[in-house]
Amino acid sequence: MVVLAIVLAVAGGVENNLLRQAVLASRAQSLEASFNEGRAIFVAEQRARVKLGHPRLLHAAAALALVRVLAQEHVEAGAFNTSLVLVATAGPPAKAGGTVQTGVSIPTPPSSDLVAAAQDGHDAGPVLLGGGGSSQLAMVFPLIASPGNDTGAVELAEPAGPIQRELNAAGRVVEEGGAAVLLLALLIGLALTTHSLGPLRRLTSAAQALGRGDLARRSGIKPGRDEVGELATVFDEMADNVERTVRIREEAEQKMRQFIADASHELRTPLTAIKGYLDVLQRGGGAGPEAIEAALPVMAQEAERMRTLVMDLLTLARADEGRSLQSRPVDLGSFMEQFVTEHPTRVKLDLDQRRGLVALADPEALTAIATNLQNNAERHGGGAAIHWSTVAAEGMVGLRCADDGPGIPSEDLPHVFERFYRSGTSRSRRDGGSGLGLAIVRSLVEAQGGRVTVESTPGQGAAFTVLLPRSAAAGWMPAGRAVS
Repeated sequence: MVVLAIVLAVAGGVENNLLRQAVLASRAQSLEASFNEGRAIFVAEQRARVKLGHPRLLHAAAALALVRVLAQEHVEAGAFNTSLVLVATAGPPAKAGGTVQTGVSIPTPPSSDLVAAAQDGHDAGPVLLGGGGSSQLAMVFPLIASPGNDTGAVELAEPAGPIQRELNAAGRVVEEGGAAVLLLALLIGLALTTHSLGPLRRLTSAAQALGRGDLARRSGIKPGRDEVGELATVFDEMADNVERTVRIREEAEQKMRQFIADASHELRTPLTAIKGYLDVLQRGGGAGPEAIEAALPVMAQEAERMRTLVMDLLTLARADEGRSLQSRPVDLGSFMEQFVTEHPTRVKLDLDQRRGLVALADPEALTAIATNLQNNAERHGGGAAIHWSTVAAEGMVGLRCADDGPGIPSEDLPHVFERFYRSGTSRSRRDGGSGLGLAIVRSLVEAQGGRVTVESTPGQGAAFTVLLPRSAAAGWMPAGRAVS
């Protein structure tokens, strides 16, 4: 608005100046026409006097006759000699039909205009003299008669009131027009600003709500190509990411709390058994050789279960962090042939259709994966045969472990990879399992950029498929036994 006001003020000043110049130029033409007409009449009268045998008017008499003729054009006139001395003045009649007035007072023109007219023979432009209601418009013309009869210069003046009123009226029009433009611009600017700042206010409110913990709050602004629309899109995406991150963190914290509770529960069982037997032995209630021989195997079994659980927890923690994994090309056929030779019980291997498949994997992690799948099949397969094979699907390669056991109930299928999860028919705690085997499998597979899936139909066995990134290099199989 300030810039617009400055622009309008400058434009108004320029317009007023141009209008002033145009009005003055118009009046100058009118005064020049009056001067030329009066001078022509004066010259004609001089010639008429000569024809009638009268002498030509000279100097002061000629000047007085000239200004009287000019005053009849409804202007005030004054004649100056070449020495810039005023020698005669005249004014228009006081009333209609009256005679011209002589010896009237006229405004003094600028000396530079008189010099230009009387000595240099140049017309001087119109000037406004005086102020207020008594201001007058004056113009000086050079007057050169016949040689030896120079009268110098002639000044014509007329009241400037009409001109001032015209200029003032034009100035008011410009001022009122500028004020109207400013007011209209202000109203439009307020409307546009309100419309533009509305989305920003909604963004600010949404950001404040998000900061207070309202993760579901969004801007509610439709995506657009302007800056505000792009900002709203970025804000909503950021809010989605923040909400997703917080939800993931809460879920992770919940899983961690559940994991700690389950691990504590699993460790408490063998520790309670061992402590119970030790308390009995310390009290001497069954300190005989037979009681000791009966207690020691049970204590050793519980200690072994506790050791297995701790080792599985360490393996799972390392898999979650991705530590100690060194992926390299592994020929899955060679790997499975060596693995099956170490687990000959009820195991069948099918490699006829899948030779030459090479995976990018860590050999020790791959061994742990296969071992846990083998143990899971032996533990829950009900003694049925276990089928191993290599697979290739979706640009990846991997292993498949299937058994002909009782299968997995459909309600338990989505949870088999959860830590410490046991179905209603599971006996893993009683048969020595930690409940972490399949969780370790999933963590190790995902840490290597792969995925694991399970398929099962109750009464028809279960099949676990591990897919890993394919390697174009030649695979190799490092020596070593499988570890759990």
